[in-house]
Amino acid sequence: MASLAEFLQQLPDSEVLRITEPMALDYFPTALVLELERRKRFPVLWLERPLGSALPVIANLFADRGRIARMAGAAPGEFNAAWLRAEENPISPRIVPSGPVHEVVLAGDQADAGLLPIARHFQQDAGRYIGSGILVCRDPDTGVRNLSYQRLQLKTGNRFGVSLHSRGHIWDYLLRCEARNRNLEVAVVIGCHPAVYLAAGAKVAMEVDEYDLAGALLGKPVELVRCKTIDMEVPAEAEIVLEGEILANVREDEGPFGEYTGYSTSRSTRNVFVVKAITRREKPLFLDIIPGYSSEHLLLGRCAKEAHVFQRIKEVVPTLVALNYPKSGTHFHAYLSLKKTAEGQARHALMLLFGLDPYVKFAVAVDEDIDVFNEEEVLWAIATRFQADTDMFVVNRVFCNRLDPSAVDGMSAKVGLDATAPPNWDVERTTLPSEAVDFVRKILGQFGL
Repeated sequence: MASLAEFLQQLPDSEVLRITEPMALDYFPTALVLELERRKRFPVLWLERPLGSALPVIANLFADRGRIARMAGAAPGEFNAAWLRAEENPISPRIVPSGPVHEVVLAGDQADAGLLPIARHFQQDAGRYIGSGILVCRDPDTGVRNLSYQRLQLKTGNRFGVSLHSRGHIWDYLLRCEARNRNLEVAVVIGCHPAVYLAAGAKVAMEVDEYDLAGALLGKPVELVRCKTIDMEVPAEAEIVLEGEILANVREDEGPFGEYTGYSTSRSTRNVFVVKAITRREKPLFLDIIPGYSSEHLLLGRCAKEAHVFQRIKEVVPTLVALNYPKSGTHFHAYLSLKKTAEGQARHALMLLFGLDPYVKFAVAVDEDIDVFNEEEVLWAIATRFQADTDMFVVNRVFCNRLDPSAVDGMSAKVGLDATAPPNWDVERTTLPSEAVDFVRKILGQFGL
């Protein structure tokens, strides 16, 4: 499977919610996805007839952990292992002469991004936003490619406001280009095989090309074609690509926008992206990612990070069992479990976590019998195995993510809770015989429960 459409075709019908009647793009898809979340439902949303556009819209693709595992060619629950294999065995991309993304080429005045089904997601948003674009650019010194996500506000048909992560690679690239009075060439990929999306969300070293990770997840090289108007390469099987430049030393207001914290924010680097050409398939799908405090936005942003951070901690604390960034904490909370063999081990793991991920400001360590993906169990462990005067520590004024509305000057306190049981604890959890559990599950299944 090398394309978005091929991946979607492999999904069971039960995982896809097709909306055949016309639906407005502004607010309604967002409202639908968030209402499904409240009902604990996470299907892929397929809008066949979005009002104002002939292009179908796909959303909520990354809202389910099992589906994300399949994107990496793994079984449910095996994503971490698949990600580790990809990190250790990268596969370089291959340049091909042509691909479906060049079936239609629109340049100059024809390159009107306003004709795409770009939505306004929240009432507070400054306008219509692309949050699903993978920005592909190149280190101006080494030539290594970088894939990342940055929000893009449509201003006119070929002009976007863009806010860059001011501590990310693309920001560093732009600063170096600006010092030379050069624009930064960027291609924005909207829709491709989801393995490329997973790779684009990775937090890797600047010398790593995320296409190499995507190839490893796919088990074969990502086929790339050269852009028409800029010196960049994009997936040959992509749906839509915007080719253009982020302008050097030009700043314009951008935002507010509904961010992953669940708050609307005007914090922005105020950059400008100008489109030079649009290339696409003859009949493309437009992939949207519901922004804000949605499951797919948060899962896509943290699935690769969970796997990477888990492995780095486990290298030092081999008794680590699991790591979860719960939705309730956006990217700021984390739960880890371990098979504790010595006092102080849980605190050691928590300190490693804080060092590896500057976003995390609240973390809980629990024993291996606690399911860190069940928040009720984690809270029960805190209630029954934790004492605040001995099992909690605080680290003051630490580097953090600036989108945290409670941060002060880009810094935050970090709180670690050791909710593991002491050695030789003489308290035992209540249990039931396995045959009793199996019996009642069978009975309830007969009633469709």
